This record gives sequence, structure tokens and C-alpha cells, in this order.
Amino acid sequence: MNDQQTDKPRRNKKWKKFWKKVRAPMKVHREGGWLLYFWHGMGVVTWFRLLARGRFDITLNCLPNILTVTIWAPFNSLFYVMSELIYGVQANRHKIQTAPVFVLGHWRSGTTYLHDLLACDPEHGYPTTYQCFFPNHFLLTGGAVRKWFNVFLPKRRPMDNVAVGVDRPQEDEFAFANLGMGTHYVTLAWPRHGPQDMEYLDLVGLSDEERREWEQGFLWFIKRLSLKQKKRLVMKSPAHTARVRTLLKLFPDAKFVHISRNPLAIYPSTVKLWKSLDSVQGLHNPAGDDPWMEGFVFSVFETVFKRYEEDKHLIPDGHLIEVRYEDLAENPEAILKDIYEKLDLGDYARTEGAVKAYLSDKGPYTPNVFELPDDLRARIVKRWAGYFDRFGYERAVEDAK
Repeated sequence: MNDQQTDKPRRNKKWKKFWKKVRAPMKVHREGGWLLYFWHGMGVVTWFRLLARGRFDITLNCLPNILTVTIWAPFNSLFYVMSELIYGVQANRHKIQTAPVFVLGHWRSGTTYLHDLLACDPEHGYPTTYQCFFPNHFLLTGGAVRKWFNVFLPKRRPMDNVAVGVDRPQEDEFAFANLGMGTHYVTLAWPRHGPQDMEYLDLVGLSDEERREWEQGFLWFIKRLSLKQKKRLVMKSPAHTARVRTLLKLFPDAKFVHISRNPLAIYPSTVKLWKSLDSVQGLHNPAGDDPWMEGFVFSVFETVFKRYEEDKHLIPDGHLIEVRYEDLAENPEAILKDIYEKLDLGDYARTEGAVKAYLSDKGPYTPNVFELPDDLRARIVKRWAGYFDRFGYERAVEDAK
């Protein structure tokens, strides 16, 4: 073998090593798969404020998605102006005839499942994925643009394999972020920087002006939903569990369904949720959220539970029902009938067929199973003891010992 032939493999090896180093900054890290940035719904000002608050600490592998948001943001601003010129006065004057139903409960406690079931009712409206991701102008662009947007959605959520669709019920907290309202979901944009805007979780630590701005933003969004759908709205955001006092101020006749779940299932599932969202929504990647994740999940859970327990007595009699995820999963129709009866939501028969069809299409769902280290399990049992006792999960504590 001559020297030229011997040098060729060496040159190839050096070239591959060099190319690997060059490509490293562009390597895409996505835990759980790909998901469209929901930041695509922001207008120009909101988008650049988000970038500025993170000190533009982006990574190159996120640059393609960041550029698409930057290109699309001016269209959101333009569509917003057009939408408000056409619908703004009508929407602002719109009277919400029937107070909403709010689905309460911590993340990963079954709120999505319950929201979907209540949304089967033909007399119920709900915020859709498109409306929450593009809240600035859905009244104007809910036709052709909505169908185009559906092409870019995955069929399943990366954290739990639940179906995704442009017209499926969605969590209104995403709308708050896109409207530039206060929400701790901005943490998802800059996970390396740790939790942000946590005062908006329960709204307690806000100034009077900050709280008034949040309330006005929420009413702005919900009035446009009501104008579009002209039905009783079923709203869902786990953070609303800590906002009962404010929700009652805005809607004194609102009704509430609270769902609980075994905390030993909630904790690991919530960690997986946030790590997945930090990964797919972060403007820098990898997310680097390990240093703060455990403390974040513990403290958010405790804040949500504390505020709910402090304020639920404000809810009028007959306007609150509490259910358990385990019971809903075992016998969803029986639990739904009980909800309709206790909250006086009308004749359950009108939605029975749609619920049966939804359950049939959904098929059997196997939740994720997590193995918890003994020391972590002990911390969960100790720190969340009040929740275990309050919602009847004492048996879970005994089984964990």
C-alpha cells in the first residue's frame, strides 16, 4: 500500500472529526420529539420583549425556529390590527350570557382528559389550540390560516402521547403568553435562567395595576371566545387552581370542577412535562433545567394546593365539585353524570352520544409508569402530606412505605 492510500483514511477521519465539531452547535436536542413553538402567535412587540428579557441568550440549534417566529410576528401584529378594526368594538361590548366552567387541578392530574370530556357537550364552547396559539387574531384568521396551521402540528403531544389538533380543547395559559400577559410559562423560553414570573401563578403578589392589567387581558380574550362560539365556555389552566379568588371576582356565577390524583404519579409526570416543554419550546437548547426542576415542581404544587384550600370556601354552594382522576379513568360516564347533576349543567343526555363516541375513538389509554427512588418518594410523602390526606390518598402513602 502506498503512502497516498495510507493517508486517505487519516484525512477522512480528520475531516469527519472537524465536521462533527462544526455541526455541534446546530445539533437539535428535543426531549420527547418535535413540537411547534407556540411563540409563533406573538406580535412583534411581545416577541422582542421575550427575546430581550432573556438577553438574547439563544443557541444556534434554535435559530431556524426563532427566525420563523421573527418572520411571522409582523403578520400577527398586522392581523391583530385588522381583526380589532373589524371585530374589536363588537367584542368589547359583548356580554357573556352564561358564566364559564373552570376545570381545576394540578398539571398531570387529568385536567386535559376532563376538559375533553366536558367539551363533548354541543352546548359547551372551549378555547381551541388555534385560538390559544394565535389569540391576537383568531376571529379574523380562523378559517384558511387555521387549516394551514394544522399541517405543522404533531399528531401527539411529546410528553404523554395525547392527541393534538387545531380544533381540540386547549389550555388558555398559552394564550396569555402570546398576548404578552403575565404567566410563569415564559420560563419555557429561557429554561437555563430558571423560573420566571412566578408571581403570576396565583396573582397574590401583584400590584393593583399588574392585577388589573392581567384581569383586563383575560377578559379581552374570553370575550372574543364567547363572541365566536356563543356558548357556555369550559376553560382549563392548572394555574387557575390558584386563582379562584380572581376568577370569582370576574365571574361570580362561575362553576368549578376540581380533579385530584395520586401525588406519587403527579410528581414524575410533571417533571417529564416541564422537561419536555423546556426542550421543545426553549430558545436555547439543551434546556439545562436540572438544577431547579425539583424545587420548582415541589413549590408550584404547594402554592397551587395552598391557594385552592384558602379560597375554595368563596365558591357558592352548588358551584364546585371535586373528583378523582382514578375514579374518572375507571368510570368516566358515571363521574360526568355526577358533575352535570351537582353543577346543574343541564340534561346529560344531550352529550351522552358524543361522550361515548369520544371514548370509543380514544381507545384504551395507558398512563406512563415511573419508578421513584426511595428518598424522592419519602420527600413527596412528607412535603405533600396535606394533599394526600385532603383527597384521600392515604393508601398510596402506606403502599409507598
